[in-house]
This record gives sequence, structure tokens and C-alpha cells, in this order.
Amino acid sequence: MATYTLDDLVNAVHDDVATAASLERDESQAEDEITEGIHDWPLIQTWMAGNRGTSFESDTDRLTLSGKHSVKEYLIYSDLYVAQRSHVGEAMGKLLSTINEIEDILDTRTYDLYGADYITSFNWSWDQVTFEYGGVKYTGARFSIIIRAGTTR
Repeated sequence: MATYTLDDLVNAVHDDVATAASLERDESQAEDEITEGIHDWPLIQTWMAGNRGTSFESDTDRLTLSGKHSVKEYLIYSDLYVAQRSHVGEAMGKLLSTINEIEDILDTRTYDLYGADYITSFNWSWDQVTFEYGGVKYTGARFSIIIRAGTTR
């Protein structure tokens, strides 16, 4: 298995979900591109939320006694902002159509996921969220994407 960086994982997920038809390229931001304000929407921001553990099939952080193979589980968030809260019905309609687009993208993934043989499994979910950003409320959704990635030393 190949080695990877956290940037590799975030950028792979981000480049994927940002292809939704409702999102313009200028309206998507990965970790190092996230701005302090929301200028246009819909907007998607993708970032690493954490490492949820290592080598779940083992009592240690390795899958083999030699310590040469480990698997880590990462949680990546893709936050979708569709509209500033003003007309909830319109915002919810836009939210659901954009979620449908992103679900269609994620549903079509197969292995080698993102052309990366180090990704051993992948699952995702989303929740409707009212984000508060700079004192302004936005209708949106948070996609929680869990990737298990393995390395060989």
C-alpha cells in the first residue's frame, strides 16, 4: 500500500463533492482555501475533522505483529451552505436538490477510491444544519465522510 498525507484525503473528497452541478468552482473551498466570509452560495467547504482511531480489527494500532500495516479512520466534513436564512422554503428546495447531486456523486464511487489503493473503506452521511457564520445564519448540510486508509511500512 502506498503512503498518503491528510491533504491527499481532504483534496480527494473535496475535488469529488465540488463537482456537483449547483456548485461553481469558485464556490468550493478545501482546508487551505477556506475564507473568513461567505461571499457567494451555494458554497461547499471541506476539511479534516479528526482521526477516529486505528486498526479496529486488532488490540493494538497495527494489524500485523510485525507492525508493518496499520489502518486509520478519518472523519472529513464537507459543509454545504446553500442560502442565507430568509425564505426557508426556497432555501430548503435548493438544499435538497444540491444534496441529491452530491449523493449521486458519492453513490457512484468504487474502489480503488479516488485512484488511491491506500483507502480501504469509505462511508458517508449528512445532516441538515443551520450554520451561523460571521453572525449570519445559513441553511445547509454537513456531509460526514469517513475514510479508512492503510499504510505499509
